[in-house]
Amino acid sequence: IRGFRIEPGEIAARLCEHAWLREAVVVARQDRAGDKHLVAYVVCAPEAGSDDDDGGGLAGALRAHLGARLPDYMVPSAFVRLAALPLTPNGKLDRKALPAPADDAYARRSYEAPRGAVETALAQIWAELLG
Repeated sequence: IRGFRIEPGEIAARLCEHAWLREAVVVARQDRAGDKHLVAYVVCAPEAGSDDDDGGGLAGALRAHLGARLPDYMVPSAFVRLAALPLTPNGKLDRKALPAPADDAYARRSYEAPRGAVETALAQIWAELLG
């Protein structure tokens, strides 16, 4: 993805080290624009709390957990909480049955204004070049 070699199994293994998770699987999915993103599907342990929260706390905790163990490009863009992973009749993961994440599930970075004279000058140069 974006020129990086990704091992979804390794990411899932690191996720499962978190105390709040029982199971996890990571897949690469294409969004509407055609860009590939990593999506983590997680099944929480009972101590993780209820599904009533918006999942933001869980996603943030899992991002921090992975960020301390893996390079940034291996941290999934979205986390989807499931009651159970979908399985085929012979007990294997049914990847086709995994739901697409909602648009608001993806991590987004908010706009950060340039800080300092150098960043401001670079921003002006790029603005002039790109129109």
